[in-house]
Amino acid sequence: PQPRRPSAPRERPARAARGAARKMTQTASSFGAKAWALVLSVPVLGALIAKLAGLLPDTDDQNLLSAFSVLAAYRKVDFTGFMKSHREALKRGQETGDFVPGVCNYYRLMADLITMASGPFWHFVPMTKGKSRKECHDQFHHTVVEVLKAEKGDDVLEFGCGFGEIGRQVAQISRASVTGLTMADEEIAGGNERIKKAGLEGRCKMVQGNYHDMPFENDSFSKVFGVYTLKYSADLDKAIAEIARVLKPGGRFASYEILVSDKYDPDNRQHKYWVDNISHSTCMPPLWSAQAMRDAAAKAGLVAKEEVDLCAAPGEGAWYECFTRTGVHAMLSTPFAGGAIQVAENLGILPRSFSDFWDYCIVHPTTDFVLSGRAGIITGSVMMVWEKP
Repeated sequence: PQPRRPSAPRERPARAARGAARKMTQTASSFGAKAWALVLSVPVLGALIAKLAGLLPDTDDQNLLSAFSVLAAYRKVDFTGFMKSHREALKRGQETGDFVPGVCNYYRLMADLITMASGPFWHFVPMTKGKSRKECHDQFHHTVVEVLKAEKGDDVLEFGCGFGEIGRQVAQISRASVTGLTMADEEIAGGNERIKKAGLEGRCKMVQGNYHDMPFENDSFSKVFGVYTLKYSADLDKAIAEIARVLKPGGRFASYEILVSDKYDPDNRQHKYWVDNISHSTCMPPLWSAQAMRDAAAKAGLVAKEEVDLCAAPGEGAWYECFTRTGVHAMLSTPFAGGAIQVAENLGILPRSFSDFWDYCIVHPTTDFVLSGRAGIITGSVMMVWEKP
């Protein structure tokens, strides 16, 4: 049997979308209705929309048009094959505890898509009042440098770095040398291209490897950090023990993660629905709690130095506001959007199984982040810092 999400206490967006799609497809028998559905499907106008988006300021930032440009760029992807492999990998991960193949498979498709839709910023940060999302990320990069106390001469490791965007920012701000560790071939290649483009070949490099078994000697780095990456670990004790191993005595380790809060109740169907959706959509293990992080760090011999919710400061907006400010959450939450996607697939404008992908990997986990964040079940803005004695 394929992994399935628990049923929600209220009607799921996908079910409502299918109902909307049936009604829309029935009306699509006339030429006018077909033309209307064609416009709604967006990919026909995708190239134009992508060009229009390119004329907007902060084109590497998140905006509503970026969601539509995704439809244009991915018309020829085999979504049937991808969703089959995604569910198979998730099932194997749940059975064996090894989610690595599923994570790599997920990002082979999603790495470029996330970058296209959200720019180089793959994580949530406090949405400071009066600042754009890009400005908030710039502010966050300086925060990372500050909590690490990174400076020129330091050897810094960013593990689970993706394309290494934050590491490059840390290198530029602090003048430290930064190594990015990731598993995916596409991210190694893409990261190296970005390092060259930024002119940072002398201070930044990409290394392929698993952070549960790092290809580095003991005491290799003066500073280590990870952003939204330990959520992919099925063995937190082993991952943090490896971090402690490669960290020099006196070095600092900073972790910024998506975590379940103390308010999470696994017996609450709605709580479990949100949290499971986030894990299943991204093919990762269940989210860790802050206490699990504290316990694993203590077990590895690290000493806690700081733990702060960056969104708690005055003037800071919630981490999930990147979806609500732009209208992305509202658009994804309406059955109308899902119905339009289903009509486009029925008419052959979008590839087969795109509607499945849309619901499973786009609508979820985006809407779940917002709803669980509002309820205080998930937190995405806690910075935790330790030192190695």
